[in-house]
Amino acid sequence: MIPARLIMVLFLVAVETTTGLQIGPLLSTCVDACQLGCAEIRAVQAKRINDDKDNDSNGIEFELKVQGDNRSALTEADTAAQRAIIGSLRQAWGVQLRIVGEEDDDEALAESIAHGVFPELDRDLFQDDIGETADIPIEDITIYVDPLDGTREFVEGRLANCQTLVGIAIGNEAVAGVVGIPFPAGNLTAEPTIVYGLADVGTGVRGAPLTRGPFPLDHHIDGVKYPRPHIATSDADVPVMKACRQAALKRFGGSNVIYGGAGNKILAAALGEVACVMQHKVGGAWDLCAPHAILKAMGGQMTDLWGQEIEIYGPNAPPRCNERGYIATPQTTEILHEALVAALQASPGVQDYRKSVFNEVLTPEK
Repeated sequence: MIPARLIMVLFLVAVETTTGLQIGPLLSTCVDACQLGCAEIRAVQAKRINDDKDNDSNGIEFELKVQGDNRSALTEADTAAQRAIIGSLRQAWGVQLRIVGEEDDDEALAESIAHGVFPELDRDLFQDDIGETADIPIEDITIYVDPLDGTREFVEGRLANCQTLVGIAIGNEAVAGVVGIPFPAGNLTAEPTIVYGLADVGTGVRGAPLTRGPFPLDHHIDGVKYPRPHIATSDADVPVMKACRQAALKRFGGSNVIYGGAGNKILAAALGEVACVMQHKVGGAWDLCAPHAILKAMGGQMTDLWGQEIEIYGPNAPPRCNERGYIATPQTTEILHEALVAALQASPGVQDYRKSVFNEVLTPEK
């Protein structure tokens, strides 16, 4: 059972200084900001329900950031949640703190954040639990925000797959994260669940109790129809994902189960719902930072498809690092991480994909 609060002795309770920030107050404000983001998403869903009653329509307007790709859907829930999260964090910590959001290209949204007034965030959620250590230089910190991970699922009404992600990276490492679940019951009946974690330290939950956990989960899977181990992927039909599925199923048996949203997949691994997660590509560091940190805090492991460290978080991240994908495994699993890496490396389809990614990276400019 996940403890209600972080139990730790390594990090400190302190306040913002001129040279750096403290991880305790920073994580506290990220938890509070994530709650604000979840509230905005729920407000849009409530409006959607009312519109359904009045107009007999789905009540959600969206645009595609990439024409023809339903995974690139952008809704008012995305923009409202990003405004609440980034606006409140900027107000709390100032413009010196680097914050990267998925919807940063929206100029109107950026203008609204710059001139908005936001609720004051709580810096003291962990003041009784977090011990003292040195300040973190503010220039080494990046906050990554995915206001609505699983927008496609939100548009389609698969609300249980939606999450709000707020991650803290120091240098090139995901160290802390908050995953907000706006609809833990798949509707508006339960308040949001907020899962937070500090790598190598611990995790906790606020709001509605976390009801997810190791399989079998009746509402997700039938253990007879889908034998273990459960290998989670998206529904992407590209050649490299077909190769990944085939390689894993051939080596380990079991079943391929489909999960929407990067954060949702990785949290499934962290909680032991699945034996592993595989994905060939992510949109950006905002997809991975928060759930990666929580996975590590729960004892799990994540690398790229070839077993290398995830290198997407730092300002000097290598080219096309988002195309190196990820595999994630829980602390206790039927599939060892190293064995999964070996199975993928032996796959001709995965080898071809690696060549296509790294050849372009390594080709010198003419």
